[in-house]
Amino acid sequence: MVQVPNQNVYKRLVFQNIENALSELNAEDKGHYYICNCPECNQHEAFMYKNNINYIQCNRENHCGERMLLQYHDKNNQVHYKKEDMQTKNKSLTREQQEALTWITRLFSYAKKYIPSSTLDHGYRGISKEVSRTHIADLQKEELVQLFFQQASVLLNKNYEKNDWMCKRNLIIPLYGGGQTPDRVLLRSSIDPNLEPKEIQLIMNPSKETRDFFVDVPKGARTIVFSESIIDALSFREVDNTCGFIALTGASKTRKVADYIQNNKEIFENKQLLLAMDDDPAGWKATQKLVDVLDNTGLSANYDLLNYDSAHKDVNEFLQGNRALFEKRYLHRTNQLSKGKEREMEMP
Repeated sequence: MVQVPNQNVYKRLVFQNIENALSELNAEDKGHYYICNCPECNQHEAFMYKNNINYIQCNRENHCGERMLLQYHDKNNQVHYKKEDMQTKNKSLTREQQEALTWITRLFSYAKKYIPSSTLDHGYRGISKEVSRTHIADLQKEELVQLFFQQASVLLNKNYEKNDWMCKRNLIIPLYGGGQTPDRVLLRSSIDPNLEPKEIQLIMNPSKETRDFFVDVPKGARTIVFSESIIDALSFREVDNTCGFIALTGASKTRKVADYIQNNKEIFENKQLLLAMDDDPAGWKATQKLVDVLDNTGLSANYDLLNYDSAHKDVNEFLQGNRALFEKRYLHRTNQLSKGKEREMEMP
C-alpha cells in the first residue's frame, strides 16, 4: 500500500497533465516507478510511483530529501498513469497517426512561410523576422490552434480543441529529431503573454523516445553555442547568423545532450564552443554538467562561458536589454577561443 502524504505539509507543483510532468522532470521508466530530476535540487534522483502520480520524493535524504505534491490542470489526469501509456513510444504509428503527423508537418511549414504574423514580423523578443520564422510558426488565431489540436488528438491521445488555456498558445516551435517530421512541439502564446506557464511541451511522435533539445549547426559554422532555450539560441543568431547551436528545453534537460556530445564528438571538434546557460542556480548546475561532459570527451580546450552583466540573467534578456554589449561580449569570447586555438596549433 502506498502511503498518501498529508497535503497540508508539502510544496505543490502544477503541470498541465502527467505527460508534461514526466517530460519536464526528465522521467525514466523503471517499471513500477519513474526516476526523475528533483524539482528542488535538480539531481536525477527523485522517484514517483506509477500508482501515486501526485507525489514525488528526492532520494538524497542527507542532501535534499524534498517531498512534493504534483497537481494537474487536466482533471482527467488525476487517475493512475498506466504503464502501457509509456510503452506506446515503442510501437509503430498507425496509418491515421502517420497521416496526422504529415498534416501537422505541412501546417508548420506553411505557417512559417506564408501566414502573416503580427508578432514575429515586427521582432519577437528582440529577434528579427528572418531569424524567428526559421523555427517558429505563428498560427495567429485560436481557431487555427483548435484545428491543430483536432488533427493532433490521435497523436496526443487527447483533444485540446475545447481547452481555452491551451488554444491561446498560438506560437509553435517544432523540434525535429533528425527527420522531416516533428518529434515534439513547444507552445507559447502571444494572444495572452501573461499565460502561465510560459511554455508547454507536447510529444508529437509517440512511436519513439523523442529528442528534448534542438540541434542546428550550419555547414561551415565556426562557433556552436549551448543555451537553455531555443529563444536564447535564436538571440545568438541575431549577432552571428552563421553560428550553430544546441538549445535545451529547460535547464534540467542535459542528459540526452550529454549522450549526443559523446556520440557525435566529430561535430564539436575544431569548433568554438560557448556555454550560455542562465545566470541562476539551475543554469550553473546545467553548465557544470556540460563542462564535465566536454572535459571527459576531450573538448576542454574548445569551450568558454558567456559572461553576463548584473542587469541580465539570460541570453534573450541580455539581447533585449543591451544589444550592443551583448554582441561585444559574444565577439570577445569567440575571439578569445579563436586565439587560444591558434596558439595551440603553433605549439611544437
